[in-house]
Amino acid sequence: MLPCFIFMLVSIPVKKRNIIQELCLLLLWLIGLSVPIYYAGKLPYVYLISTSVWSWGTSMKMGVWLFSMSMEERRQRPFALTILQWRKERYSEKAKVDHHPSHVYINFPLAQFIFSTIKHQIVYDLIEIILRRLDLDRPVRLFSAVIYHCLGMFFNLSVSETELPFSFGNVALSTCTCILFLVYVQMQLQLTYDIFNILFTLMYKSLPTLEKWQLGNKAIDTRDVAKTKAALKRIRGIRAVKVYLEQTISMPPAFNRPWCAYSLRDFWARRWHTYYNECFYRLGYQPIRLIMIPILGRKPPRWLPALSVFVMSGLMHEYFLYAATGPALYFQGTPISACFIQFSFFVSQAVFISIGDRLSLSDGFLGRTYAVLIMILTCHLFVVPYLLTGYLYMPRFSFYRTFVNIYQGEII
Repeated sequence: MLPCFIFMLVSIPVKKRNIIQELCLLLLWLIGLSVPIYYAGKLPYVYLISTSVWSWGTSMKMGVWLFSMSMEERRQRPFALTILQWRKERYSEKAKVDHHPSHVYINFPLAQFIFSTIKHQIVYDLIEIILRRLDLDRPVRLFSAVIYHCLGMFFNLSVSETELPFSFGNVALSTCTCILFLVYVQMQLQLTYDIFNILFTLMYKSLPTLEKWQLGNKAIDTRDVAKTKAALKRIRGIRAVKVYLEQTISMPPAFNRPWCAYSLRDFWARRWHTYYNECFYRLGYQPIRLIMIPILGRKPPRWLPALSVFVMSGLMHEYFLYAATGPALYFQGTPISACFIQFSFFVSQAVFISIGDRLSLSDGFLGRTYAVLIMILTCHLFVVPYLLTGYLYMPRFSFYRTFVNIYQGEII
């Protein structure tokens, strides 16, 4: 966290680019990325995965500030504001919120948010209960069998003893386990979103009291000009926070029914969460597009900038896994290494999206079928690294685990 906050101070804009300032920002960017790598595997899993997510997310924001923002843009949007914007406002929520006067507060349904969180937590716990009763080694063994079989075909290598028969039952059970695990990951991200939504709503509901407290001191009515200006400045700050919280709480849901996507492109572009989309666009898609236009003399193929985005996403997930597990587990897992498997998953998505576009599988029954089929074919690439590194057993809150701990502790 420290490199991010120091970056926030050092990034105070100047009229012209300052080489010393730029070098300091570059150093802080590198340090922010390096800290989780240094501690990889040395601390508890939950701590390392959390800090790696924070470090990568904030480092991408630093990268956007450092590599793709002009000085004019920096002056208009300081880094403190840049890091708070994780998704673009879409649909009509922004217009709806912006029409409220600064002194009018929206009655956000806190009880509904809490109920939704509890509902998602129950679903999340039920999925975990089911996963813990399944054979989680089956997807790992089946996937490793496929890998060793392919290596044996191309390089004349012997097949591993962990090979699982390629029966329809094994493949079906393994695939269903992986699909369920994907929903499990989605529910975990959804719960994180829900919790932040509740926290932001609680903060928002405290602002009227805070504003009344400032006005109740009669600071505005005083004849002391300095005190009046100070009070007005504090109220403007409160109302700036109010606008930010309104726009954040009113954003579309983190997930827009991803399993109802009408194409693979629709799944990734509009249905799955979009927390990193702007960073991926500015650090991957946009640079590749700008570089290739002078070389090709025209816009690059649609798949090329998209590939750069998925490459960044793949590297991000590999970064998370390495930082959370350390080199021993990451490179020397049993029966197969977790190294660069998830990267292959994300790169394959770019390839299959391009194929879908070529075959006009972008809508209707065929588009939906193609999207589901690709997820079924590639789900092992995403899930197996998590199973190899013990992601399911990472400490986290759940009603199920709480009841189990109480029971095992003989409290009831």
